[in-house]
Amino acid sequence: MTPDTESGTEELRDGSRVTIRPIRRQDVDLERRFIEELSPQARRFRFLCSMKTPSDALLRQLTDIDSQRDAAFIALVGENGGQREIGVARFSGMPDGQAEVAVTVCDEWQHKGLGTALMKRLIELARRRGVSGLYSVDASDNTAMRELADYLGFQHKTDPQDATQVIYTLDLRAK
Repeated sequence: MTPDTESGTEELRDGSRVTIRPIRRQDVDLERRFIEELSPQARRFRFLCSMKTPSDALLRQLTDIDSQRDAAFIALVGENGGQREIGVARFSGMPDGQAEVAVTVCDEWQHKGLGTALMKRLIELARRRGVSGLYSVDASDNTAMRELADYLGFQHKTDPQDATQVIYTLDLRAK
């Protein structure tokens, strides 16, 4: 990975290799297919609601990001002569120096270290950009997110506004 492109190849725990790179405006079709192919539970965990197909407006928001404030990495594998998105991690900066973070890995690529690889890359970029902390609001029954957050050092508490959700926080000023 070079600082300029943020792109590179990652070897996962099972030995498979994936390409990780910043998301681009042209990735709308990749992102649509990725979301549509997620299981209903994975879509609920990602968006905290049920949806089958993302709207065009949501796809623009997810792929046409403000590179001064936001960042998103996608993981890709070769498939049928093209590329298939199998994971994404993103943060969206807030005026207070914090950034909301989200990570999603398609069902068949979970438990291979892809979420960890995406999040480590995102955390590194957030630190370089001077983001003071990351936070995420997730479904309380999302055990994979809880395990990933614990592994990466995030703190967690029940959302005081909604007991079915958990808020994860990571102070990036601490080493």
